[in-house]
Amino acid sequence: MIRKPRRAGPPRKLRTEHTVKVSVKGRKIEYDRHCVHVQRGDTIVWHLDRPWPFAVIVKAVESPLDWTARVAPRGARALAARVRADAAPGFYPYAFCVSAGEALLVDDPEIIVRPPAGGRG
Repeated sequence: MIRKPRRAGPPRKLRTEHTVKVSVKGRKIEYDRHCVHVQRGDTIVWHLDRPWPFAVIVKAVESPLDWTARVAPRGARALAARVRADAAPGFYPYAFCVSAGEALLVDDPEIIVRPPAGGRG
């Protein structure tokens, strides 16, 4: 049996996973990446350094993520979201909220969705 060579098609877009390491220092939330630059189809994973309840809330009329607000499951240290395939390029502030004992800590980092290659999207 003779195998035919595979046809070269368009290059497959690689999906990227962006990890954001989050830590709590006193009453302050700190990140290794305060601003995350993403493309459509990418994944963002937030990792908190403590097993405390936390949430992410996108502060936009239309979220670029596959959800607008999400609370991490009890005891979880990570929360993931996929950037929608039809996300409009732009700047998206979000709230990162951590329940630290009696205090609710909130900070406002951002997600920047880059335009697709060769166009404005």
